Amino acid sequence: MLLLAIGDFHIPDRASSIPAKFTKLLAPGDKIQQVLCLGNVCESPSTLEFLKGISPDFQMVKGEFDRDLSLPTSLVFNYDKLKIGLINGFNVIPNADPLSLLTQARLMNVDVLVSGGTHKIEAYTLDGKFFINPGSATGAFTTKAPSKADLEALNVDKNLAEAKEEDNDGKEDKDNKEREHQKQANEKTSEKPSPQTLKGETSNQVTPDEDDLDNINTDSLEQLDPIPSFCLLDIQGNVCTLYLYTCIDGDVKVDKVSYRKED
Repeated sequence: MLLLAIGDFHIPDRASSIPAKFTKLLAPGDKIQQVLCLGNVCESPSTLEFLKGISPDFQMVKGEFDRDLSLPTSLVFNYDKLKIGLINGFNVIPNADPLSLLTQARLMNVDVLVSGGTHKIEAYTLDGKFFINPGSATGAFTTKAPSKADLEALNVDKNLAEAKEEDNDGKEDKDNKEREHQKQANEKTSEKPSPQTLKGETSNQVTPDEDDLDNINTDSLEQLDPIPSFCLLDIQGNVCTLYLYTCIDGDVKVDKVSYRKED
């Protein structure tokens, strides 16, 4: 059984539309048996109509910005040997925290939990359960602060770049120092040369910041901008094969991850 997990559109407040290449891939047909929508369709009847046209079996949970109060906040589905839960994730505290999502999966008694809210596509296993976040179908920006893990990853990249730059500067200073020493050795003088400090000599050592998270270059935060994405789940028995679709600079990329429920 093939399922579509998609959500966090935020049309028209934060995005104008779903990427054209996505709408072409998701054209109505008989391949996708069920649509699992994580909400935040917001005020876009055309988007809702498009989603319902993908498959006659359309299921949706409420996002924090959906005004339809009749929508459920969670749904559970049984597929052969797998039980899948669907939530938007806005009521998970801390937001998108793996342990909190694990608690939610246990409360719902599901093997696979599909959630959103972060606008960041990801999939991982924890304690024998499978967690899926299809991200934002439109690449809409998020008002939530970047996670500490994301900021730390950016800071690692920044420190590596600075260390490389410092290393290059150090090598240049070392070469300058060797040339100066050679020049001094070639000078014939009766006076003992007084020690001097080479101009421009710097230390190679990189001193870490006291708080790396407070020293992120704001330009680096562009790397955390959401990208349009969705997921397809192929359910066969106790196996879920996940296809993660992203649209980067107009090109669609597909990654594949598999999960098998332990008997």
